[in-house]
Amino acid sequence: MSWVGLRDARGGVFSPVGLGQASRGPFDLNAVMPCGTLMLEFASDPRGGVQTLIDYGSSHPWAAGLRVTLDQNGLLTLFHWQGAQERHFTLETGLVCVTLSVVVTYTWDAPMRRGVLAVQCPDQNLMLFSELSAPLPLSMRDAMRVMADKCHCRTSSNAAFVALADEVVPIGVMPTLGADVLIPTSEGDVAVSKIRAGQMVVTATGKLAQVRWVGAATLPARGRFAPLTMRAPYHGLCKDVTVAYDQQLRIRGPEVEYLFHTEQISLRVGDLRDGVAVRRAPVALTQEYWQIVLDQPEPIAIANMEIEAMDISALRIDPAIKAHSVLASLPSELVPKETPNVWPILQPYETHSLQKLRVA
Repeated sequence: MSWVGLRDARGGVFSPVGLGQASRGPFDLNAVMPCGTLMLEFASDPRGGVQTLIDYGSSHPWAAGLRVTLDQNGLLTLFHWQGAQERHFTLETGLVCVTLSVVVTYTWDAPMRRGVLAVQCPDQNLMLFSELSAPLPLSMRDAMRVMADKCHCRTSSNAAFVALADEVVPIGVMPTLGADVLIPTSEGDVAVSKIRAGQMVVTATGKLAQVRWVGAATLPARGRFAPLTMRAPYHGLCKDVTVAYDQQLRIRGPEVEYLFHTEQISLRVGDLRDGVAVRRAPVALTQEYWQIVLDQPEPIAIANMEIEAMDISALRIDPAIKAHSVLASLPSELVPKETPNVWPILQPYETHSLQKLRVA
């Protein structure tokens, strides 16, 4: 995939040759992007009525616009028009309460006359999507304005970022490990980017688990996809590790049993961010992440810390997601059938309570 635009509170950038790539000269503003993805992350707050997430409109050189809204009843609406052509897509999300983080993904494949509108709420383990018929492609002019023109396009103050790719980006759970994170295998530690399907991984409990899938995704380095550095020696680490917000850790100990009445729990690295032990990595436009799927729900010991492999629970809830996800190439017969992680995943406020108790 190639990300060509990124916009946040600090401003926007658009580069048709790819973010961070050297310009190859002028481009045709009247050309269209036959395939693409518009992704945005925002905090939902239905208390104020309708949230306008993206509001783009122009009359020159012809009428065009794109508007994305979420109303107080949880209805996500995307309205796109070009001249006399209009498309109106909706998705019932059920988001009727304040939610810290929502990721909306809109993809289009104009030659195949299909697309997807998806909503993901990681903190609520919610993943919804709708397949679309005949979505309109963005023109290069409209793409540039949506990304970098504050006069023609306004975005919600609750938006962490808006990003644009010139390819169809998968939806759902994404990889979360930096490429150089070392995975313990039966043949020694191997960087996750060098792992291959079929290899045997040594789990945190000493068992051997087979890698069913390994893959990567390059994502906008903003919001939940901004890289975080977990610094040694905090959290028992023996070396620094780069991960995304939603990488899950397996935690156990007397504090866990006291607070949650269970022997172990999972939590998200992003909820541990304090600017010291866990802090933002150097700012970049995009970040490549890797992840693996194991044949059994076992944690892996990374630099003396237990992490979870990719969480595929959303595929169990709705198997139709698989065809649009990063796991599309994984044969259905290789999707792990064993019961997934049964340990609770903490909400942000629960993680904060645990941290306070552990440092008390």
